[in-house]
Amino acid sequence: MPSLFHADDGRYFNMERLKAAAHETVSSSSLIQRCVAGDLDAARALSLGFWPFTRDFEVAIDNRANSAGLPREPLNVKFGQSTTRRTLIESARTIKRLADSEIVGVFEGARENLQEMQKDEKRHSHHWRADAKRLGLTEAELDSQVTTPEVQALTDATRVESLVAFFAVLASTEFIAEELGDTLAHARAYTDLFSNTRAIWMEVHTIPHDGEPSHEEIVLDFARAYQPPKADGSEEDATDIEALVIKGIRMFGVAADAVEARYAAMRIAAE
Repeated sequence: MPSLFHADDGRYFNMERLKAAAHETVSSSSLIQRCVAGDLDAARALSLGFWPFTRDFEVAIDNRANSAGLPREPLNVKFGQSTTRRTLIESARTIKRLADSEIVGVFEGARENLQEMQKDEKRHSHHWRADAKRLGLTEAELDSQVTTPEVQALTDATRVESLVAFFAVLASTEFIAEELGDTLAHARAYTDLFSNTRAIWMEVHTIPHDGEPSHEEIVLDFARAYQPPKADGSEEDATDIEALVIKGIRMFGVAADAVEARYAAMRIAAE
């Protein structure tokens, strides 16, 4: 059974362009490149500065992107009730399988006791907090951080009314997360900063999808599914959605610069 509304998303969206935008943002970020080089201050700044978004992003998904809460009428009009119901159900199952496969891929032997694992262990925010602790940060330090306006803007973008824009923001986040994983999960100077010499959150975002649609493919498909017909009657294209995704990707770069500047200022004050 299909888990996507469209069979031609790979041709509709320029995935290489979107991946290249994420790569450019991550590779040009001073904060991330300092992490690659094993800078402990940068690694801690990344953990502290982006914790509010990591935490609130999951809340946004829980509140808006579950199949029970999504409005079905626009989808019913486009695809019919049967296809809409089937695709929503199968998409939810695919996302669960992806979450399971991430855990299995990161934790050896997890397949045998996957059902016994705590639900939190499948949540990305759980791994972010645990990784921060392994960098020597406390939960109190994480939870007491004041969110920078640039990081808050990322969270605010998940609360937009338009579902097309909402799913585009989710896609931006997925592209950045995957690029961060590819950049940092096996950067030895970075992983050696952690007490277990592993950055689990980063590793989770490098797990192969084994033939399943990726997270970014699923949310892009939803953005397209909710895309309204053009007012002039011309054929729909990916231009508007891709522009929103790239805008979101660039926002992460701006937020990373702001986080670096804030924690550099704090270090100077402390000295």
